Amino acid sequence: MKDFKVVFPSGYNVNDYYNDNIDLNIILPTGRVFFTTFFTILNINNLIEKGKELYFWSTDMIIVRDLKKETISSVIFRMIDDDYLESACSDIGEIHEIFPGIEVYHDIVSNI
Repeated sequence: MKDFKVVFPSGYNVNDYYNDNIDLNIILPTGRVFFTTFFTILNINNLIEKGKELYFWSTDMIIVRDLKKETISSVIFRMIDDDYLESACSDIGEIHEIFPGIEVYHDIVSNI
């Protein structure tokens, strides 16, 4: 499947492509919506150091090289192509349950 849409619930607010994290919803043509958070390695390291933590974890975490939109799109395509999307991300419901007033896939405006 090559078709998907991405919505950033809090907007695409990336300060540093290589040191940040971002939440996203991945919407499939079937109407299913998946949630994940993309982290960069540097961001995870900085979160551990800043909080003086011994470990770091997050549900639905995907570690990426950077947070450029092209990278995000490529990663999602690869996850779908490799059949990992449903294992790596949480299925949070149908389009009409997640996006009030929107019923079908073609009405979703993708942020990528």
